[in-house]
Amino acid sequence: MKKLFLTGLFLIGLQALFAQEKLIERKIHSQLKIPFTHFDYNAYEAQLADTIHTALKPWHYFEINSQFILDRYKSLLLPRKTWLGKKIFNEHLFPVLGPDYWLTIDPVIDWELGRDLTEQTLTYQNTRAIRVEGALGKQFSFSATIAENYARLPNFLDRYAWRTHPPVVPGYGLNKSEDHLHVDYPYAAGYLAYKPSKFFFFEVGHGKHFIGEGYRSLFLSDNAPNYPYAKIEAQFWHVKFTTMWSAYQDLRDQYTLNGVYKKKFSAIHYISWNATQKLNLGFFETVLWYNENRRGFDINFLNPLIFFKTAEYEAGSDASNTLLGLSACYKLPLKLSVYGQFILDEMVVSKFFTDPSYWTNKFGYQLGVKYHDAFNLPNLFIRLEYNQVRPYTYAHNTLVNYGHDYQALAHPWGANFKEILFEMQYRYKRWYAYNILSVGEKGFDFPHNPVAYGGDIYRYIRPEDRGNNKYTLQGNRGKIVFNHFEGGYILNPATNLKLFSGIIFRKTNIAEELSQVKNETSTYLFFGIKTHLWNDHFDVF
Repeated sequence: MKKLFLTGLFLIGLQALFAQEKLIERKIHSQLKIPFTHFDYNAYEAQLADTIHTALKPWHYFEINSQFILDRYKSLLLPRKTWLGKKIFNEHLFPVLGPDYWLTIDPVIDWELGRDLTEQTLTYQNTRAIRVEGALGKQFSFSATIAENYARLPNFLDRYAWRTHPPVVPGYGLNKSEDHLHVDYPYAAGYLAYKPSKFFFFEVGHGKHFIGEGYRSLFLSDNAPNYPYAKIEAQFWHVKFTTMWSAYQDLRDQYTLNGVYKKKFSAIHYISWNATQKLNLGFFETVLWYNENRRGFDINFLNPLIFFKTAEYEAGSDASNTLLGLSACYKLPLKLSVYGQFILDEMVVSKFFTDPSYWTNKFGYQLGVKYHDAFNLPNLFIRLEYNQVRPYTYAHNTLVNYGHDYQALAHPWGANFKEILFEMQYRYKRWYAYNILSVGEKGFDFPHNPVAYGGDIYRYIRPEDRGNNKYTLQGNRGKIVFNHFEGGYILNPATNLKLFSGIIFRKTNIAEELSQVKNETSTYLFFGIKTHLWNDHFDVF
């Protein structure tokens, strides 16, 4: 029995030596998601065909030019002859390849050391995880990632993580630590994907999504922690129609019963239309509801072809919240693109034009331009983006605000802000560098004051219906500067393992200090090694 077991291990190991290239070829034709990081997606986007609907992220491998992905992977391979050298620099750790199935198992790490120079605090990140991906046949794929995280955050981020009850680590979820010396939080993500034909695609899982062409999204971003979802996509002609149902939770004490957090549900429609080879138009709508009067999951919102506002009205509008949005992207010569979003939370048409100070005028917009291979330099990417959201947008007088686990589901700043963002990145072979600069102003609430001025989507006690809502940045006005620079080396392109180092500079100036926002200048230095599979969220307020 022991000999049989050892022989099996030897054969699997021998097969792994020759399976990598075939495995990569199968992977890039599968239904798996390409891990969503802004840096990697900016690099992919320059090579995409005009027929691709790029706003809904993460993308799936079958949507992208498979030859481009394969050529890119081969171009990054290093000449290594030993088994260990190949595993570290070129390959998946444990691949299994059969005639009509394949599987990979890889460790996921994020080991980081840093120093917050403002308070001379040593920081660290210790993530231990495992990631399993595979496919059965040509139509069914699956993925699962399970991680345990133990960290000491920089002070500005640590204050934010402990500001709520229960505490939440930005972008990840509940913090189970019982002291303020560190955070301890689990991470789990996974999905099953099925594509029965060229027209339809089905997916169920636990994860997050992003809708938009920008660095930010006013529709749906990956800012909040993971959540369960089910998604259907239909693609025909020049149109891609997406319907997604999700479950979120509200952690506030008034909605918690016997230690169980209150659940709320959402349904999302997003229609992407490639009107021409250069112009893409998008329509977005979502409705959130909760289990009022034992409502449960409302079957009114299962129909993928209706306007949610009608169903919301029939069910009772106080237990639901609907948002509508329009988006556009136009490709200019020289690999330039301009894009924008408009989000509408609530509006009384008669007041919108005649009474601009009325509180229901809740909307936001985004304008941006991105430049691939800028100034004819391959792999140089530049973005300039402006975001503005009026007070009380995304908020609601019940638990159906547009949030999950104390985090905004759209822009991480919530509402009542103006922001200008500059992004630049460059890659040469396995070396890379990028920089994100965000400058803005936001209207916060005042400390120890029950009145909400529209910046916090979890507070809704207005000073009055008109007069105090006539301008963005009302309330406790704060100025924000945030810059994140990072450079590094891609150790393994198969798993996206990177060596990295960088610096974060953050400056805040606010009229009256809050528990999480101080009048301070922070500088944070860090370096480490990580499997880069998702975006980090350091610029929260």
